[in-house]
Amino acid sequence: MKKSFRPYLAFLLMGSLLTFSACKDEEEPEPDHEHDVVTTVTLTLTPSNGGEAVTATWEDLDGPGGNAPTIDELVLSANTTYTGAIAFASEEAHGDHHDTHDLTADIRAEGTAHEIFYLVTPQNLVTFSKTDKDANGRPIGLETTATTTAAGQGKARIILKHQPGTKSSTSNENTGETDVDITFDTKVQ
Repeated sequence: MKKSFRPYLAFLLMGSLLTFSACKDEEEPEPDHEHDVVTTVTLTLTPSNGGEAVTATWEDLDGPGGNAPTIDELVLSANTTYTGAIAFASEEAHGDHHDTHDLTADIRAEGTAHEIFYLVTPQNLVTFSKTDKDANGRPIGLETTATTTAAGQGKARIILKHQPGTKSSTSNENTGETDVDITFDTKVQ
């Protein structure tokens, strides 16, 4: 009686299956999701004692490297405290219209990975204090108070940083990746 099944053939077959499956290309890891390009930043400051809100907008609809952005001057009253809010948007041109994606809610939802820094020159022109916190109790900077003193002129630089895994109580404007870095000419009168 002839044996049609030989054990060594089974081992050979199993070995070839393992070899072919081991040679399969490793799957590429999923890239981190790309962030929308910030094309519009709107800073709104409302006097705490009542009065009309002051709004300053930075807008660069064609993104980095194209036309220069349009930037409003930030004009504030002396000796005034303001309640502040900042909004970020990404606008994409499609022929004769723009699609707008409000990024502010995304930044708030991912607060443990974002922080906004306010750098004013000269420092005593306007003082920004962040009033909102992320899930770890660290500042985000979407909501602020801004206090002016005497009249003067300078610049208010606002930097949105993306800091996944690096945001800490000692984070500063140099920590993480910059999502947008803008400057408003600022006048206190």
